[in-house]
Amino acid sequence: MGKVTLELSESEMRSLAEVCAMALTILGQAMPEGREPKADRWHSLLVEIIKAGRVVPSLARDLEFNPDCGYWFFRRGYVDSAFYSDVLDEYRDATFWEELVSRLAGRALCENLGETAVETLSPEERSSRVAALEKALWNEVSRHGVERLHFLLPSEES
Repeated sequence: MGKVTLELSESEMRSLAEVCAMALTILGQAMPEGREPKADRWHSLLVEIIKAGRVVPSLARDLEFNPDCGYWFFRRGYVDSAFYSDVLDEYRDATFWEELVSRLAGRALCENLGETAVETLSPEERSSRVAALEKALWNEVSRHGVERLHFLLPSEES
């Protein structure tokens, strides 16, 4: 297979490099160790695209080489103010709340019906009941955050 050549403006190359940096961050968090071969290929491609950005003068000043890992990345000062950092923060925040609400809904269903009863429900019935609880929890979290959330610890841990 031959090589593909792309012609990008400096602005487009910066955006592409930032998208790659964002994807690297997500990939690193999702599969930090013992990645599968496809993840390794993605990692290599993303690293090569960012490396290609160093030939763009306006982008090169925001990149640096890390000898420990052997590839180029954006300098910390740049990352702190980059748009893709805001996107990642919003993604992490949304994912956190979604996961929290889903887990709490599943737990509430087990507490209300008992684990044995929940296990006997069909997947559709379980999903329907959890969805109703999730909706109520979403309303609570969107109005009050975690202000009214309480954790009950065993007496030996409190």
